[in-house]
Amino acid sequence: MQLAGEILMKRQFQFISITAAILISISACKDGEKIETIGNHTITTKEYERYYEGYVEKTARMANAEKKTLIKFICNPDDIQRTRPEFRQALMLLNPEFNYKQYREVRIIEQRAMEDGFADRPMVKEVLEQVRLETLSRLYMMDKIEAQIKITEAQKEERCQQIRTQYGAQAASMTLDDCLSYAEATLKQEIMERESEAIREEMRERITVDTNDNFDKDAFLKNGIPAYNEMRKAGNCYAEAPAPATDEAPEE
Repeated sequence: MQLAGEILMKRQFQFISITAAILISISACKDGEKIETIGNHTITTKEYERYYEGYVEKTARMANAEKKTLIKFICNPDDIQRTRPEFRQALMLLNPEFNYKQYREVRIIEQRAMEDGFADRPMVKEVLEQVRLETLSRLYMMDKIEAQIKITEAQKEERCQQIRTQYGAQAASMTLDDCLSYAEATLKQEIMERESEAIREEMRERITVDTNDNFDKDAFLKNGIPAYNEMRKAGNCYAEAPAPATDEAPEE
């Protein structure tokens, strides 16, 4: 009986071990394979794949470009040097080798900041919340406007011709595809600027705002914010204004 019990316990232990191994394997498949652990954060293949997809989406939105344009730069990286300077760094990071190096550095700094308790500082939390709020609002606005943008090939060709006429020799080196891509970006920017206020107004109409009529908001914004008052005091904004100039001749 004792031997049978030992055999049963051994089989149960083996079953539990196999089950645990299967669960770990399933979890690994779900999260991807470990790349490396930085501090307390483990970077997996799935995590970085999601990060890279998000980076591509962000770059396309910020550059007012379609993904097909980014694909062109991925396949022809030498063309990046012919783009606008402010976009070159972002386009270079479409290469996962460069992109991962930056992501890795950011994670290292993040871990150090966490160790120092930097992320727990009230003002840092407030700044992060402001960044989240502003980014969310901007992305949502861009998404709503993008849905309304319809640019035809004829419009892009016409704008391309305008660009070549306006910039002359500067635009002469642009290929037709580059010119059309730049034309599309400028047209998108114009549409976004034109439609932005209309979309904002539509959102204001759809969201209920309950204003406290018993609160003097103007007085609060003018004199009720301590940080603003301290800056005005530091800048001598409260100093007496100089005496007004006079046309009278000085007494002799």
